[in-house]
Amino acid sequence: MSFFLSLFFSCTNPSPDLYFDPDHILDVDLTIHNEDWDALCNQTRTFFSEFSGDCMSAPFDGPYTYFPADITIDGESLSNIGVRKKGFIGSQSTVKPSLRINLDEYVDGAELFDVDNVTLNNGVQDPSRIRQCLGYYLFEKSGLPAPQCNFARVSVNGSTPTIYIHVEPIKRSFLRNNFGNDDGDLYEGTISDFDPIRVRMFEPKNSDTDESLSPILELMNLLENESSVSLEQLSQHVHVDSFLTFWAMEVLTGHWDGYTGTNNNNFYIYRDSATKQFYFIPWGLDDVFDPGINEEEGYIFSSSALTNAILNSSELSPMFEEKMIDLLNTVWNEDELLAEIDRMELLLSDEPYMEDRIEEMNTLRDYVSQRRSYVERALPAQPTERGNPYCIQPTGSIEASFETVWGTNDAENVMEVGELDMSISWPDWTPEIIYSGAGVGFSEEESQADSSLVLAGYSQDEVLLYPYLEFDSEQAKNGVITIDQESAFGSVYYTTEQMGYRFEQAGFLYGGTLSFDSFDTLDGASVRGTLISDIYTWQEIRE
Repeated sequence: MSFFLSLFFSCTNPSPDLYFDPDHILDVDLTIHNEDWDALCNQTRTFFSEFSGDCMSAPFDGPYTYFPADITIDGESLSNIGVRKKGFIGSQSTVKPSLRINLDEYVDGAELFDVDNVTLNNGVQDPSRIRQCLGYYLFEKSGLPAPQCNFARVSVNGSTPTIYIHVEPIKRSFLRNNFGNDDGDLYEGTISDFDPIRVRMFEPKNSDTDESLSPILELMNLLENESSVSLEQLSQHVHVDSFLTFWAMEVLTGHWDGYTGTNNNNFYIYRDSATKQFYFIPWGLDDVFDPGINEEEGYIFSSSALTNAILNSSELSPMFEEKMIDLLNTVWNEDELLAEIDRMELLLSDEPYMEDRIEEMNTLRDYVSQRRSYVERALPAQPTERGNPYCIQPTGSIEASFETVWGTNDAENVMEVGELDMSISWPDWTPEIIYSGAGVGFSEEESQADSSLVLAGYSQDEVLLYPYLEFDSEQAKNGVITIDQESAFGSVYYTTEQMGYRFEQAGFLYGGTLSFDSFDTLDGASVRGTLISDIYTWQEIRE
């Protein structure tokens, strides 16, 4: 990689009117020191970094840092801006990172096109690349405050350009444009809700926001203490009609990873300083319009404290069904949506690899064609039983010494190859291993790493245990590999005769080492080493 990285875009005679024009593809040129780019790309989040330790006690800490760079957008340039990686877990990439660009990170007042922040999403979870813009288009059409969205063409040092999704960040300019003020309370919701555990995850986003969460806690107390909330009570905290629209639009777009879906995730709330009411703002729409959702049994998203409170209220519940029917009749227009898909497909048709996305575009068309009948069948919505969130916690440990030969990881019976001395334990069970074996070799083609280690132990109480790790053979030649679900990926599986010898996962291997005293990838070569690791499982958080 050369000393500088350039994201080059060719447009001249820039116009602010084109900045979020849906028919315009931005041209952006970012120049950054090579070593800074490498560092930026390799900053990351994982399930273990975010959901282990003191999980769910406070908003997630961001691992990302700003790096100085120069930028050109549609021919307009700025020097000494700040750029960092962005994204939670699903959008992680060390090759094509999502980017948050702060134009005034180092120079006060710096801006381009009347903005000082730029968000470029990599779209790695969306092969079509158009889900986000299509989703925000619909939210905006429904009358909700929603980010503007178009596309940016990105190349690195003259390499083949790739498409990024350019989304308006939820900053003060967004608040002024949508609410006429920016001095209210703005919070980001990441696995956040109005209950005693998830409420801790709301993150204040600017200096005017109440960091004590007082307005959020007031709403939580209402929902926790009233068995049936009235419109008058809820309206003291939430703009009810706006929320009903937001909820219905999450359902129509299939935003399962939003506030009302499975994870209470990917949203902002803004307490308007004029009305003193919360408004919900959509975010993170890269998983919407998934036709697989339409194949499930009829279900209306209701996995949140606020949706359950509404559905448990005889006054409020009919209002949601009325809102959904109204939006189906006014906003959800299949012909318009299919035309919008056609427009974006044509806009991106000359971009590299887009010819490979035709099938994915057709899945969006299928979703649009099927969604109305699915939602109508699923009405009326029902409350969803809500449990506590889960975090990954250490619940056991393993220590093993093994000696085997290369090419034995696919043996029909691993206990017949190699030698293994293994101790594995959990607080309520320490199995006594009476038969054991070990195999090692190259992994199957679809694996996360090129090599795998299979340990097998049969306990005196007739349980078959299979610790399994995938690792990189080049790292193994250095002697020691950290088991961090990045350098090495591991789990413990188990089965019994009563289970029909179908394997289930007993936990993840994490926080230890895989060490080799002898290692070679020649068939029949001796491989000898040790495995020491904690065993982690998902545990319910109760307080």
